[in-house]
Amino acid sequence: MPDHNLPTSREPGWFDRLVLRLGEWLFAADEDARATARGWEVHRGARGTRVYRDPRWDTVHACGSCGGHGLTLTDGVACPACAGTGVVRSAPAVAAADGGKGARS
Repeated sequence: MPDHNLPTSREPGWFDRLVLRLGEWLFAADEDARATARGWEVHRGARGTRVYRDPRWDTVHACGSCGGHGLTLTDGVACPACAGTGVVRSAPAVAAADGGKGARS
């Protein structure tokens, strides 16, 4: 008896192609174009799903001085390295160079 749980490398069926084409039609025209204009990464997933990601998050890291807590370990005041936020940027954000345009429209 064949095992139907084994992965196969068959071509997508008509329904899979329809869902993929519908996803392209729905998202590519508006959301993908808007995300690309903002400099975001757009990844297409299975069955027409999309993942949008702002690469500026690659520049945000936990502060090494306070361990990401925002407070100094000795006296509990706001960390001077991160101004109490707990995060630091390793490089200037791209949005600052674009005249302050943020992720929101």
